[in-house]
Amino acid sequence: MTSSDQDQAKSEFISHYVQNAPQMIWFLGAGTSRTAGMPTASDITWDMKRRYYCLQENQDIRSHDLNYKAVKQRIQTYFDSQGFPALWSAEEYSFYFELTFGKDYAAQQKYLAAKLSHQNVSLNIGHRALAALIDLGLTRMVFTTNFDEVLEAAFSIVAEKNLTAFHLEGSYAALEALNAEHYPIYCKLHGDFRYRSVKNLSDDLRDNDKQIEKCFLAASNRFGMVVSGYSGRDTNVMAMFRSALEQSNPFPQGLFWTTTSLSLVSDQVRDLVAYAQDKNVRAEIIETGTFDIMLSKIWRQVSSRSDKLDAKVRTAAAKPVCIPRSQEGVKYPILRMNALQICDLPETCGSIECQPVLGFSELNKTVLSFRPDAIITVIEKILFWGSSESVRKFLDADRVKSVSSYPLSETIRSNPDSTVLHSFIENALSEALCHDKPLMLRKKGRRYFAVVAHEEIGDPRLDALKEAVGFRNSLGTIVGNIPGNANIFWAEALEMKVDHRDGKWWLLVEPDIWVSPLSEREKVLDFLRDKKSKRYNGQAFNMLNAWIQLLCGFVGHSEKTIFATCYGKTDYPAQFGVNTRTAYSRRGGRNG
Repeated sequence: MTSSDQDQAKSEFISHYVQNAPQMIWFLGAGTSRTAGMPTASDITWDMKRRYYCLQENQDIRSHDLNYKAVKQRIQTYFDSQGFPALWSAEEYSFYFELTFGKDYAAQQKYLAAKLSHQNVSLNIGHRALAALIDLGLTRMVFTTNFDEVLEAAFSIVAEKNLTAFHLEGSYAALEALNAEHYPIYCKLHGDFRYRSVKNLSDDLRDNDKQIEKCFLAASNRFGMVVSGYSGRDTNVMAMFRSALEQSNPFPQGLFWTTTSLSLVSDQVRDLVAYAQDKNVRAEIIETGTFDIMLSKIWRQVSSRSDKLDAKVRTAAAKPVCIPRSQEGVKYPILRMNALQICDLPETCGSIECQPVLGFSELNKTVLSFRPDAIITVIEKILFWGSSESVRKFLDADRVKSVSSYPLSETIRSNPDSTVLHSFIENALSEALCHDKPLMLRKKGRRYFAVVAHEEIGDPRLDALKEAVGFRNSLGTIVGNIPGNANIFWAEALEMKVDHRDGKWWLLVEPDIWVSPLSEREKVLDFLRDKKSKRYNGQAFNMLNAWIQLLCGFVGHSEKTIFATCYGKTDYPAQFGVNTRTAYSRRGGRNG
């Protein structure tokens, strides 16, 4: 899956969650509490390993800092020599708990109380946002394998109420609460460390408490579920998920297994998701980043949040400041900038009205499938530059109600900071500047690049760029094969970005090197560093001139503007006016 596909999957998940929040419940693992200062199962396992090793080998425990890789290797080598469970095996957690505590529940509770003490809790935005969703009634149920009190603490601060957890001692009441719809419901599958029945040892973990499991199964027949911070290491919990999938209507709003990285997802989780898909459940593994990042993005999309609640969730939100601007500089030296002013933006574009309205994610999917010869986005309507006929072809004819001209300049003036508009303009301007040049327009993530075309290397318009990268008046190479990599190629490139500052629009340009195929770029970082390492001021200056000349036809020395157009022969072209002289800055005075 490419980064673009991952971004789209993440956006679709967040959109789906926000639209169906009251029908979505959560399943939290130890990973969700780690950023709040709570240890994961892996952290606890390593701590018990260290304690046992130091006790058996008569070592100073303070000198064995688990933040050092060498210390972990030394400890693991000892356990490997003893024939203990292999590193990262599913048996490690229970094995070392039993090795350390035996069946002594009191000792186990004392140890966990110290590790999971509320004094160690540092509430981050993830738990505060989830607590706020619970308070708003947008999250009705949460299941967790954790013993800590992080969510309870967050709910107390954000909602100023108590969140009572159903755990093993009072598990019978959880199903009753669900049937009576007495929300919110918070269930701890493995108990609460303050009580005797904490499930940590292997015998304990073999079977979930039947009442908690009944509640989970009943809930999974009514709600969709988001899983976060859970590795899938407990066989009994994964068996419970499979039991849920064998019901008549499992996870009606989908099963979303979120992760910080797709590479970290275990085979057990992949198998479970595949099994769910076989059961016709909308089941996906989504790379969302950390629990905090995911909940922060979800919280921003909740329109029903109050300012008071928002302030409690986003305690670190940026506040408006007013810093006086320096006086305009009048002294030397003059610093050349890499920005060209965009003097004219298109006044209009095409628009298509659809019924039902086409959403952003649905539009992106359709565009990726059909790749129409146009630049398209959506605000309240579908906006585009290019041929209206070409755009209509990839849409369902029954949904298209009208095609008309759209007063884009009014929208730009009223909402100049819109990221959707920025992307729309950036795409069109990049297309216009590369049109009919020995260049290819390429995209990496959300960034656009003008890339020298290998097959156009003889075009005389590239001579200035060859001179700029050359040495002592000799022409340099601007495309080639990367040494030692027969199927990886490089080419001089220019990143192009549109920005809005002080009421003016700017095109920011920065020379770079493009690697093809793009997926191999990480393999040749040393080559790229070496290629760019000696591009000092003089050469950088000449390269900037060469690129401006290539894109615009000449480098301006006064207020000279060129006009760049894309889709010029269609009914909705896009024309831009660009000043060919870069912005500059002078040194300010004493008060500047």
